[in-house]
Amino acid sequence: MHRKKLLLTKEAANVLRISEEYLRSLIRKKEISAYKEGRRGGYRISIAEIDGYIAKKYKKEVQKVND
Repeated sequence: MHRKKLLLTKEAANVLRISEEYLRSLIRKKEISAYKEGRRGGYRISIAEIDGYIAKKYKKEVQKVND
């Protein structure tokens, strides 16, 4: 099965279980890397970037619990 390498804003927000607006906020704050497609187009976010963000958040939560 072919797996997409890039997700649209809506798709990435669904994967992360956050709102699209919060995801756009994370992108503007450079916590998640993305690029904008066209003038009115949405962001494109790589699967690897989403995976990295999840891993970073998980590591941060584990560290909180262990402290």
